[in-house]
Amino acid sequence: MRKQKRLVILIEVQPGKSEEQIRLYKKIRHLVLNEEGCLEYELSRVSGSDVKFVLSERWESEEALAAHDASPHMKKADSISPSFRAGPVTVLELSEI
Repeated sequence: MRKQKRLVILIEVQPGKSEEQIRLYKKIRHLVLNEEGCLEYELSRVSGSDVKFVLSERWESEEALAAHDASPHMKKADSISPSFRAGPVTVLELSEI
């Protein structure tokens, strides 16, 4: 049985640039959800913050996540996001207890 991959990604954008993060997410969300092996892809804003977001991802397998990371739409998103992000994201891989 394949082991699912669960990620929480902490994102901080530059002041005044939160709409750019939201627009990019809305643009690629349907593409990501249609990828083979995608079980969840949801962006949330941290309550009380205009610049902090959390992206939750769940994938059927390591292979599905690797294919996602290599997809053309993610490569393009990764090239655009530094223009509005405050710095690198923090990726947390979750495991069940």
